[in-house]
Amino acid sequence: MNLTNTTSPLASAILAAALLCAAAPGLARDNPVDPVSNPDKLSYHDVEARRPDFKEPFLRDGVVSQPERFQAVKAGLPQAQVQAMLGQPLNQQSGPRGTEWDYNFKFLMPQSRNYLVCQYKVVFDESQAVREAVWRRQQCLDLARR
Repeated sequence: MNLTNTTSPLASAILAAALLCAAAPGLARDNPVDPVSNPDKLSYHDVEARRPDFKEPFLRDGVVSQPERFQAVKAGLPQAQVQAMLGQPLNQQSGPRGTEWDYNFKFLMPQSRNYLVCQYKVVFDESQAVREAVWRRQQCLDLARR
């Protein structure tokens, strides 16, 4: 019997997805580290959603921002100034290098009408001044430097 002729397209798609998940169990949970934009390998939370959560606007969204704003976020800048410039962070937590503030920003892609959502992390030292600010991905760092 030839299963290709007797299996529905939906069943074939489900089978293919199951085989892909079984073949690469850690693939979906991988947290890529970019040595240029995130040299200290700071961790970012994965975006998670259940099927009913996928509605407009899509879960992974960010505040529209201008890339040049991030050039002013430098070591030594106080928390209050960071919040005045970037707004309230999505998440605040204690990390291995200090207090971490997580943000999602949207940049208009050059020569396009599309947006890219970028994850940004600001880490503060014990005196609550910026220790470092890093992008999760190189592409976002490149957009912020243009």
